[in-house]
Amino acid sequence: MTSEEKELVLSYMPMIQQIAYRIHKHLPASVDVRDLIGYGVLALVESLPKLDKSKNPNAYLKLRIKGAIYDYLRSLDFVSRSLRSKEKAIRQAIDKLSMEKGGEVSDEELAEYLGESPERLREDLQAINFSYLMSLDELFQEGRSYEELFGSTGEGPEEAVIRKDLREKLLKAIDSLDYREKLVLQLLYYEELPLKEVAGLLGVSMARISQIKANAIEKLKRFLASVE
Repeated sequence: MTSEEKELVLSYMPMIQQIAYRIHKHLPASVDVRDLIGYGVLALVESLPKLDKSKNPNAYLKLRIKGAIYDYLRSLDFVSRSLRSKEKAIRQAIDKLSMEKGGEVSDEELAEYLGESPERLREDLQAINFSYLMSLDELFQEGRSYEELFGSTGEGPEEAVIRKDLREKLLKAIDSLDYREKLVLQLLYYEELPLKEVAGLLGVSMARISQIKANAIEKLKRFLASVE
């Protein structure tokens, strides 16, 4: 690595740390933020030879850094079969307890029903929540190149039409959600608030927020598939 490249890596370290810490807010405590930063640095180094300063380099690097961190987290089984089985059990428990109680179920009540500690349930909900945030991120970017996502100084008419069509589809898909679903996605995905904070703001359990978010993303997927 040249001295110029080393200086460039150092100049981008604050951005890598910012991305890593934002992602880490949504993760179980067992994940070390230093690992996220490390994978972000590796992605930056690998991206330097391909960097085109005429095509929004910061946006390109953010995409690559975030992608590398997500790839690492996937390797930790955030979307494993066992996690999906746990999610199914949590959903069924929420439905059953809600019917019996005739209202919202607390995380403590849910944990007791499932026979585990509230802390363990929160860890599971954090992992489930983040798996859906990754799914949402992929949904918004799937099948679109760096140029389509961020554009370049030489964007032509065809690229502009693609961008406009994509934006309209996404806006329509989001508009198909109900108010609470929109709010949950806004707080989790755009405001980047942790699951626990969103639950506190809306006055419901973390499990309920996780359920709302999962339903919203499934609706978005169905809507986008129906308009392709």
